[in-house]
Amino acid sequence: MEVTKRNLVLTFGTPAKTEELITISSPAETLSGTQVKEAMTKALGSGAIGENVQANSIVGAKYVIQQVDAIDLDEA
Repeated sequence: MEVTKRNLVLTFGTPAKTEELITISSPAETLSGTQVKEAMTKALGSGAIGENVQANSIVGAKYVIQQVDAIDLDEA
């Protein structure tokens, strides 16, 4: 059985030169770059991004697509 997973990974920068990642599982496939950037800007403005150091910049966004193929262990 083959399964394809699609995630949207948002990357934010911190003053400490580290990165904070947010992964969104199964995002809408119709999102434009402008929509993603607007959402990232709002998230950054909320002050909620960053575990140890608050994020202060947008680094980028990317789709990560993973294909998983199960192995049939009963196959001769």
